[in-house]
Amino acid sequence: MEVSVSSILSDNFLIKIDLYLQKQSVSDKVISYRTYKSVDMEAVLADMRFLIWCWNHLVEHYDCTLKDIVDENAPLRTKK
Repeated sequence: MEVSVSSILSDNFLIKIDLYLQKQSVSDKVISYRTYKSVDMEAVLADMRFLIWCWNHLVEHYDCTLKDIVDENAPLRTKK
């Protein structure tokens, strides 16, 4: 920075300031986003129905497998 004041004799002085600034480098900013306006809701609903179908089958499989394990390790007995 350089500052100078004029030497003219007067009640008004000229003040000159020269600033030497360096431009800061700007880094690219990465932004992640989704465009929900373009979502095909029918496709989303179909995917969700498939997911529910998968979950139902997984629960049934889990239930059957767990029953098999219990039957094997603690068989059902009856008595009078």
